[in-house]
Amino acid sequence: MSLKILSDFDGVWTDPAHEAAQVRSLFVRELGRLAGIDLEEAEAEVGAIQETVLAAPEKYGWCVRGQLTAYVDEDPFCLPNTVGSVLGSSGDTRHVRLREAVLAGGHASTEDFANHCFFEASTSYRRDHPPALVDGACEVYEALMELGVELVVVSNSPPEKIEGWFGAVGARIDHDRFRVRGKAGKHELADEPETLQAAGRTVRVDRPLYRRVLEEEAPDLVIGDVFSLDLALPYWLEAKGLAGGTDTTILRRQAHTPAWTAEIPGLDHVDDVAQLVGIAESRAR
Repeated sequence: MSLKILSDFDGVWTDPAHEAAQVRSLFVRELGRLAGIDLEEAEAEVGAIQETVLAAPEKYGWCVRGQLTAYVDEDPFCLPNTVGSVLGSSGDTRHVRLREAVLAGGHASTEDFANHCFFEASTSYRRDHPPALVDGACEVYEALMELGVELVVVSNSPPEKIEGWFGAVGARIDHDRFRVRGKAGKHELADEPETLQAAGRTVRVDRPLYRRVLEEEAPDLVIGDVFSLDLALPYWLEAKGLAGGTDTTILRRQAHTPAWTAEIPGLDHVDDVAQLVGIAESRAR
């Protein structure tokens, strides 16, 4: 019986550090432009908020319709969204001034502004740095295919883009064993909260779009780099004995991975996507 791996894309097959830095840089520049302040002052304002949220990361993160969907210390891409959320709700006079400038600039909210910066910077980065896969990605992919692994990549990115990136590094796309499910919506939360307690954090697991993917795919193994978004739901489903769960959830550690994730019982860790090959070989035996 073949092994089915359900994998996140960004942070597993890519290194998000440089792209995330470009997102933050655009956020600072655009905030300064809209507020009519120089880059140094804009950097100081964003830096001060960043210090506040990272000093208490259990209180802050990426919010969707006012609900926290991932913690700020889990993913560098969460940081601009978190800063946007703080600017959107803070009563500090400096933050109010910045918020009013963002709204006057045509953005529906400071969160909308943060999303705008994310998409603009990501598009620019990936246009200028194609393909952005980690070193050895092609060899890992080919080894998994040779082992008979079924690899399903679940991402918000469209399938044609991800397939194109794999193809650009020389991977021979095998549509029988390799598929991409785009518009995953792992961040989307339901109206009725359902939570998991993990290493002192309360993590939302009511993610209906992602749950549907997990139920339909029934993977043997799930790998991702953000516990809240990628792993909490299959981890919880397995604990509850529900469809879509898997007894093997693997966190792909990055430089930004928070220490608290190491305390989650039963959660495996790898430092390189290449380690999937050894895991697949072991499971095959």
